Amino acid sequence: MVLVATGCSAEAPEPTPVPNQRSEWFLPANPPRAFTAESWWNTPVPRDAPSHPRANAILDYMQTGRQASDGCVRLAGAGKNEWGQPVYWSRPTDNAYDVAVDIPQPRPPELGGLRIPEGARAAATSDAEMTIFDMDGGYVVALTGADFDPRTDTWSARGATITYLDSNGLHARTGRSDVARNTGSHRGNNGATMMVRHDEVTEGTIEHVLKVASGPEASKRFVFPMIGSDGDSENPDAPPQGLRFRIKPTVDLSTPDLAPEARVIAQALQTYGFYVGDSSGVTALKLENTRAEGRGQLWELPSTALCSLPLRSDLWDVLPEGYEPSGSVG
Repeated sequence: MVLVATGCSAEAPEPTPVPNQRSEWFLPANPPRAFTAESWWNTPVPRDAPSHPRANAILDYMQTGRQASDGCVRLAGAGKNEWGQPVYWSRPTDNAYDVAVDIPQPRPPELGGLRIPEGARAAATSDAEMTIFDMDGGYVVALTGADFDPRTDTWSARGATITYLDSNGLHARTGRSDVARNTGSHRGNNGATMMVRHDEVTEGTIEHVLKVASGPEASKRFVFPMIGSDGDSENPDAPPQGLRFRIKPTVDLSTPDLAPEARVIAQALQTYGFYVGDSSGVTALKLENTRAEGRGQLWELPSTALCSLPLRSDLWDVLPEGYEPSGSVG
């Protein structure tokens, strides 16, 4: 569960490196776009996409339900908030670890030799999440409850998911994955879409759908591309995990209410949208946690930077359950 502070300052603090961590991290000159161009994650939502028959009721629930807060998508990891997700890019020279993970067998074999950069750390939260892109191995890893023990030089985690970068990014249990090795414990989520990367926003474009955690309790149900839900609501208006939303294509994002970084994120939410992939204490989209990486706070926007676009029916579309923008299976 993600808990996001609601009182983040509008000004980011001065960058303060985390002790015993690097101030700079390896980042490929041209970070690749994860997954195939026609995948569910990377296909833009058509302007004339159909609407969910209960769209208005779902958006009303997201606006007014318990833990709806301001009825908007907050940014976890902005300001002094710790709930962003650190991202690391491993190299062949990084140490390979046999990561002990408490998930049902069979354990993904990649965890037996996972390359993790020296000094990498998970977010300092109860979720302790982190993402690792292994370009040499060709996959992205999401870890939850990740912990490094410096005394024994070992890594452990409560959950892990492996997703191959040249695949369609779907979990093998959806029955629609083109790579059987896409497995793990995050219910269909993957490490590439769990957060907004800082380099993406710096480049001015995010070319994939994003995961959002619902503050009002998500439904017990789930829909494609998810294979499970950690939600507990039986309210018919509660969004099932996997449900996709997007800012209406008619909404003008040039408004001065959106700071430059927020506008890049909003453009992605208009082109690709977000899907509900988690439950939370408040509806939130994670930013890359650059402070956990030891680089200081690089984001210059508050947690409320998208709150000029509340989850109202005049601003947002809710897509049908299991909707696939490409019109193709998988």
